[in-house]
Amino acid sequence: MRHNGTKKLETDRLLLRRIYKEDAIEIYNGFINQERFLYYLNKEKRTLEEEISSLEMIDEKNKNEDYYNWVITLKDTGKIIGMIVLKVEEVNECVEATYAIDERYCNKGYMSETLKRVIKYAFEELLVNRFQTCCVVSNEASRKVMEKCGMGLEGLLRSYVILKDGYHDTYMYSIVREDLE
Repeated sequence: MRHNGTKKLETDRLLLRRIYKEDAIEIYNGFINQERFLYYLNKEKRTLEEEISSLEMIDEKNKNEDYYNWVITLKDTGKIIGMIVLKVEEVNECVEATYAIDERYCNKGYMSETLKRVIKYAFEELLVNRFQTCCVVSNEASRKVMEKCGMGLEGLLRSYVILKDGYHDTYMYSIVREDLE
């Protein structure tokens, strides 16, 4: 596995780029405080100051070559519509993706387009052997995204995440290098 950091990635309609602290106001006024986002990531609403502080920390971490945290932007306008993060498990040459999209941009194929591009980057540039992601059983939209991207259901992780209303079962999806050969 090798590290390249949060490089700009493009698709037909999207530009994925690193997060900058200057993005705080747009993110704060966009998806970050939407109920769906707060629920699935088990977060509380943030103040603008908290968001700025959080993005300053992410901005600093993004300077490291082993840190991967993108904002998803519309290529034609530059509008931030979501984010995707990779957590690295170096010893197993594996990354796990977590993602979120502004609910106003759901069901338009943006998340599938994003995940496909990040999967390609992970296998071709980072040389991972395994790419995985999880979703709460009730999150049917996320399951469809993973399946559209060629990921296979591996199993059910019982009481794997805790959200505001208690523990939830989670599905684990993955794709491995062998699947691509």
